[in-house]
Amino acid sequence: MKAFLNIQTTMKRVPILFVIVFFAHTSLFAQEDSLLLNENFFFKAIRANQADSYITFSQGFGNVEPLIFEALISPYFLLRTSKDSRWGATLSPAIMIRMYSEKSFPVRTPSYMPHITFYHQLSSRAVENVKYLFLNIAHHSNGQDGEFFNKDGSYNVITGNFATNYLELGMFFNKNIVPFTNTNEYFQTSLEYHLDLGHEEELRGRYSNLRWHNNLRIFRFPSYKSYKKLILDKTPAIQTRIETTWMFGDFNNASFFNIKERLNFSFTIAYKPKFLSDVSLFANIYIGQDYYNMYFFRRISVFRIGLQAYSFK
Repeated sequence: MKAFLNIQTTMKRVPILFVIVFFAHTSLFAQEDSLLLNENFFFKAIRANQADSYITFSQGFGNVEPLIFEALISPYFLLRTSKDSRWGATLSPAIMIRMYSEKSFPVRTPSYMPHITFYHQLSSRAVENVKYLFLNIAHHSNGQDGEFFNKDGSYNVITGNFATNYLELGMFFNKNIVPFTNTNEYFQTSLEYHLDLGHEEELRGRYSNLRWHNNLRIFRFPSYKSYKKLILDKTPAIQTRIETTWMFGDFNNASFFNIKERLNFSFTIAYKPKFLSDVSLFANIYIGQDYYNMYFFRRISVFRIGLQAYSFK
């Protein structure tokens, strides 16, 4: 009789257990769907505007000194009041370093590039093809206080003081332009203007204060037949980025149509193997002005490979 009562009690618990499991399972997918809804198209596009942290393997091939690595450390903090807001902001304390392949492996004059960016959505909240304006307030320096030039007239790349502050105003939008499925394409164009405030005096006539940037990013996502995998894995499998910068103004006595002096070009392709979670392998070609603070005076042409951390999902 006791055994019968235990069996009866167990049978009563089975439907209850089934109901609990069912609602837990339903709740899991509801939470996942809620995450997707909370990350609306506007804030998804803001994430696509962020720089990806990376580290290279040595200096690659080109006319850069032997390096152990070059690294960009660019975390960002997304500020928003609600999921339906048309306004947003990001704050980043970005730092770039180069470790030289020399005795004691020195890290010389890192680039400090903190910035805050404000965004305003122009398109409707419900429209997938997002358009927004952005204003970037940024600083770029190397944390040094030495003389700009050495005694022989050369640039003091060891302790020379490099500092500039600038505003960047631009537009960002996404539109399908490539004939592939599971892709997101984003285009950005902007003007960067360097202010007199905090601008190193010796940069005048040597450094372009007005720059026109264009940036095309294409993200291709993996294809999954399973809905659950599609929800849980929204990291792009392949990312392609094409960037150009045209430098205006009077610097280095360059003529206006001098492409060799005024055009910067960068092409990056990154691939995330399935065995990696948030890191991808990338290859990059860069031709243009050296972007590493006091080395601005030279042109570099490099090909390098390394690891990249995706900021966009």
